[in-house]
Amino acid sequence: MSPIGRVFIVLNLALAGGFVVVSGTHLQKQHTYKEKLEKEQADRKKDVDLLTQQVKTLEGERNQFENGKTKAETDVANLTNSNQQLVDENKRLSEQNASFDSTLKGLLTAQQSATSESKAAFEKANAAYQMAVADQKAKDEAIRVKDATVAENRGLNNKIAELTEAVSKRDGDIAALTADKSQLTLLVKVAETNGFIRAMAAPNLVGMVTMASDRLCTVQVTDNPGNVNVKEAIELGKWSFAIYDASGYKGEAVAEKFEESTNSVLCKVFPVKGEIKSGDKAATKTP
Repeated sequence: MSPIGRVFIVLNLALAGGFVVVSGTHLQKQHTYKEKLEKEQADRKKDVDLLTQQVKTLEGERNQFENGKTKAETDVANLTNSNQQLVDENKRLSEQNASFDSTLKGLLTAQQSATSESKAAFEKANAAYQMAVADQKAKDEAIRVKDATVAENRGLNNKIAELTEAVSKRDGDIAALTADKSQLTLLVKVAETNGFIRAMAAPNLVGMVTMASDRLCTVQVTDNPGNVNVKEAIELGKWSFAIYDASGYKGEAVAEKFEESTNSVLCKVFPVKGEIKSGDKAATKTP
């Protein structure tokens, strides 16, 4: 083989070796970039999944806040209505008290008039008796007049007794109405002082849910530290139990009726978080 042929062979081998080295390096870099791209794509997918979960969590919290806002607005409206009812009842009792005062004044006037009539009748009988002493005929007439006057006086005394009894009865009615008025006035002041917060007017009770459905539940009272008359407390105004378990607050149960035989309160259910069921705890004050 000629020297030139050998040179070409060497050059071809060198070029072939160089191509192999360049191809290997290129393939190695390409494989490295591919791994980086796959890792980057996996990381981005994790970030997207995390952000998606955070969005769902925030949406749930927003819904809870909106439900809480709606409940708070409903409570404020209920307390405003309750306060207006108390104000109207107070006004009615004041007007009724004024009417009783007017009636009492009329009875006292009638009693004074009857007393005056009785005094005049006695004076008339005494004059007739004096005339009878001077003249027998006049005496007989005086006796007749006296008997009639005594009978009239007896009727007046009976009337005075009836009026006195009526006045006493009116005094008792007025005293009872005054006590009711004072109690209602106190309730109005308490509601206004506490900014129409319904929970602050509720009795301090603790209990446990014994039966529950979507709309109703029964709360058995297990602790009544103030020995409150639960039936009267329900009749005075609406209040509610906060229902909760180990996981936290679950909703409200508004008291509707008290059953003395089982010491239980029938309530309307307003769920907030989760399902209210038997065994849940209940309290009128924040536990």
